[in-house]
Amino acid sequence: MSNKVKVGLQLSVGRLGDLSFNDSAYAGLKEAQRKYGVQFETVSWQNPLHNAMTMENWAKSGYDLIITIGYGNATPLSDVAARYPKSRFAIVDYAAEGHNVWSATYREYEGDYVVGVLAGLVTQSQIVGFIGGGVTPIVKRIENGFAQGVKSVDSSIGFISDYVGEFDDPTTGRILAETQYTLGADVIYQVAGRCGLGAIEAAKEFGKLIISTGADHSHLAPNSVITSRIKDVGKAVYDVVESVVQGRFQGGVVQSYGFSNGGLIMAPIRPEMVELITPSIQKIMQDIQADLISGKIKPNVD
Repeated sequence: MSNKVKVGLQLSVGRLGDLSFNDSAYAGLKEAQRKYGVQFETVSWQNPLHNAMTMENWAKSGYDLIITIGYGNATPLSDVAARYPKSRFAIVDYAAEGHNVWSATYREYEGDYVVGVLAGLVTQSQIVGFIGGGVTPIVKRIENGFAQGVKSVDSSIGFISDYVGEFDDPTTGRILAETQYTLGADVIYQVAGRCGLGAIEAAKEFGKLIISTGADHSHLAPNSVITSRIKDVGKAVYDVVESVVQGRFQGGVVQSYGFSNGGLIMAPIRPEMVELITPSIQKIMQDIQADLISGKIKPNVD
């Protein structure tokens, strides 16, 4: 059956090469291809109407699974899934309705709270920053979890927050980071897709610290990226493809991913950072992570 499975993946804003959300999803699809021999097609983000047309064409062509990722694809997916009730659909990073739609959501706040604690522990200026991409409910929730982690260390720590307004503008991401560093922030948490790559460049240029998301970005600036909260979008993509290959796909299901099931991962601490992120700080991070998994710590991210 595996050689017959055809999958369509509608990417989110930012396209392939973002070293984050889209690249992670693509990696999950490639792994499914490697293991099960599935055939797939990926299409870059255009706009909701164009994306809906892509999904509809896949449904008409008899694709075995149509996957979309990101908040911006939620409405097109729901519309097309309702018109093609016999097709299988999946969306990552949003809880959609529909008997033929499988959804994956993430408990990002688990990792965001951890890196918030880390930022609060290492800041010397007592000012930390946050840079978001699009102003979406998910990114606002991420900011909230991060801020609560920071404030749990010291409620007097200053907090600067800016949004690019999209996920595909590294130049503006860099400008916002430069501004925050100029205003006194010495640690920034970037949650901005390709925009975040510009923020990392600014951290490197200013000799400041930054925490990243999506993937381990420490190789881009080993002396600036102190860690990355990795959101493994590829795991959800792989899991839903595997369910189709194995004949156990279930629509109407919302699967939640976090630390406990591999949806979130903290990047390893690089040698360049061991003097800053000491064993005692790493122990605090590990303990906080365990308390989040157990439910002992429950951030109010909504």
